[in-house]
Amino acid sequence: MHCKIILAVLTILLVSASAHAQNNQEQKTPEEVAFEESERLEELLKLEPHQTFFIDSILQHNMRGMYNELQALRSSGTQEAIAYTQVRKKWIAKVDSAYQQVLTYDQWLIYRRSIGKITKDELKILKAKEKAWRKAKKEAKNI
Repeated sequence: MHCKIILAVLTILLVSASAHAQNNQEQKTPEEVAFEESERLEELLKLEPHQTFFIDSILQHNMRGMYNELQALRSSGTQEAIAYTQVRKKWIAKVDSAYQQVLTYDQWLIYRRSIGKITKDELKILKAKEKAWRKAKKEAKNI
């Protein structure tokens, strides 16, 4: 009975250590995260090449800045979740502000919906636009 308990504890420790090692290996750099997000947005928003360049630049700069600021908080020993949340919100606001200068209004609405920040009024506008786009596409096929 005692051996079974020890074996169970060892199994749990090994699984935990394995999961921890995988998490450490899978942690991406801010630049990798920025690149993946710019690729996602390029496809989602059907960005023009110059827009993709600007979006990638915005993300590269701001992801690195946010990462550095979060690292500084960790180094200082700050454990208050609100401090980390405030830093994250600040950098996300900077990204959103920069995106507004690069994206068209339609792309902005699609982006806002993709991150769950779209207002009811914006969603109503976007749905009407999407309906019009589908209708125009259907009519173009029939010609």
